[in-house]
Amino acid sequence: MNLSIPVVFLVLSAMLLMMEHNRRRRSADTRRIESLEARLEAMKLELNGLEKLKSDILSRIGVSLRKPLESVRTTAAELIRPLDGTPQVRDQLSLLAREIEEIENFLEVIREIAYLGKMDRSGGAPLMTEPEAAIILFDSLLLETLDEWNDRFSDRGVSLAVSIDEDVRVLGSRRYLKHAIENILSEVSRPAMTGGLIHVVLSVQDGAVRLSADYTGEYARRETRSALGVELARQILSAHDGWLTGDPEAGRYAVELPLADNPEEE
Repeated sequence: MNLSIPVVFLVLSAMLLMMEHNRRRRSADTRRIESLEARLEAMKLELNGLEKLKSDILSRIGVSLRKPLESVRTTAAELIRPLDGTPQVRDQLSLLAREIEEIENFLEVIREIAYLGKMDRSGGAPLMTEPEAAIILFDSLLLETLDEWNDRFSDRGVSLAVSIDEDVRVLGSRRYLKHAIENILSEVSRPAMTGGLIHVVLSVQDGAVRLSADYTGEYARRETRSALGVELARQILSAHDGWLTGDPEAGRYAVELPLADNPEEE
């Protein structure tokens, strides 16, 4: 009996030590979790601040450059008018005027894109300030845009081949996505010459919408290409959780967008 008391005491002491050890470990884990939560919240606040700063900077860039660009464009237009200007000078000034107009359009759309947020698909609602964001039929939008561009291709002697899956739905802004498609078509057709072919394919693969636009044929070597159209399309697609890749020299581009759920299947 005398030996049982020390044994019980040792067992109880060991249990108390283990309980205290576990308590301290839980307390340390709790403090680490609270620290991580505080750091995460601080990072969220910093990220929100950076997003607001980005939007403000982009807006200021557009406002600051619009007036001088307008002045330069007006001057270029005035210089083109004299009848004694050489064809080479007139062509260069015309190119300058077109490039300035493209920059102005780019700045205007970038100003709007600055307020487009990433889409939160977990909640089913887009974090976009544009009220027009909704589920749209991307195949119908693409066909509509291609129909508008077909005459331009025909005038240049370029053929258009199309392969499009039906009932392809995406979540986003119809206006912005149409603008992105137009910029891609413009870039694809830049090197096109008479007898060339532009092949557009829209399909659904592995739960994603895939769009490709390829040019095959002889390549024109005209004025220096501008990267504004491609970058603008890339920004729009990025705001829709998509991406754009391409080879501007070859006139080849590929797009991927998340596929939206079909309401009829829910």
